[in-house]
Amino acid sequence: MDYQPLFARRAAKPVPALFRAGAASPQGVIPLTYGFPDPGSFPIEPLIEAATRMLRERGRDALQYGPIAGPEPFLDLLVEKLGREGIPANRDNLLVTSGGSQGIDLVTHLLVDPGDSIVVEAPTFIGALQTFRNAEAEIHEAPLDAQGLDTSALAEVLDRLAAQGRRPKFIYTIPTFQNPAGVTLAAERRRALVELTHRHGTLILEDDAYSELRFEGEALPSLYALDPEGAVIQVRTFSKILAAGLRLGYLVTPKALLPRLLQLKVDVGTSPFATHLATAFSRDARGRLDPLLAHIKALRAVYRERRDAMLSALEEYAPPEVAWTYPHGGFFTWLTLPEGLDAGALLPRATDAGVTYIPGASYFVTASGARNIRLAFSFLPPAELVEGVKRLCFVIQKAR
Repeated sequence: MDYQPLFARRAAKPVPALFRAGAASPQGVIPLTYGFPDPGSFPIEPLIEAATRMLRERGRDALQYGPIAGPEPFLDLLVEKLGREGIPANRDNLLVTSGGSQGIDLVTHLLVDPGDSIVVEAPTFIGALQTFRNAEAEIHEAPLDAQGLDTSALAEVLDRLAAQGRRPKFIYTIPTFQNPAGVTLAAERRRALVELTHRHGTLILEDDAYSELRFEGEALPSLYALDPEGAVIQVRTFSKILAAGLRLGYLVTPKALLPRLLQLKVDVGTSPFATHLATAFSRDARGRLDPLLAHIKALRAVYRERRDAMLSALEEYAPPEVAWTYPHGGFFTWLTLPEGLDAGALLPRATDAGVTYIPGASYFVTASGARNIRLAFSFLPPAELVEGVKRLCFVIQKAR
């Protein structure tokens, strides 16, 4: 059967090849590929205990359809958790989602018609790019540097669009421990970004998946905290701080937008079981968030050790012309190859040598990133990270 005539327009267009999460690496190949959480960090026994207690106390709620915005106990947990971060929110600012990715998708459906403009960082998260392509958005890029999104370059992009009579629907940014580059938006640029947004009458979609996994340095205010009830919608997730398999995330949004988002959320509510389980795990017998906060603190130590192992291996084995970012948290560092090398062309040779990665071009809309590689340090133990970096650097050295 010829399915092509039946496809919706968004599905009929050819799309770039995707690196699918969960794809297995060949045996003996070390994957520096996906930003999976450390499986050894999953709190399995505490979750078993929390699930047993939760089912006895709230089983009828957890196993039934739930409120579209999310169960009130979980929303109240989020309000308290966000308040500790300086984010003023109440239940009317919150929408529970199936992971952060559903949050990005809902905001895109809320704001973007085919042909509408949006602005993204270059490079940026592959999953978000695919969501924006599915919505048939016109995607414009603003570059990153060591201080995060270059707001001066962004201002030029916005001015150019304004001169064409175009106003982007939103600016998508990952300001803290950016995926894929690992960099963090500087404090003064955060304020400049909010000001630019108001000047041009657009919104910010702030993807804040990694800020709780800070290894060093002072925490910076989120964009939402700088502009509550203003121009910022924030996407958050429990995938990095509890368990990715729960598929549990949430939006922090101005109150005025919540009814519109609820209208678009047609899944009859994100898993009540997952939300009640996360609530039971996160609070102790006195109702405090100590269990969740202690778990996040332990995760920081795990990922700091892995970050340090990867960076130390790069220092030891990388050829002199190779550069990389120094992330203060999160899951990734961003490698730049010597002039003349192409990360995509190098990948088959790296795979043959026993290591894989995602070439940097996958994170751009335009033909950029040929010399870049995203390296994930979150999934593997330190010894495997060191061996993977050693193999990669051997391939790079040989290619030179």
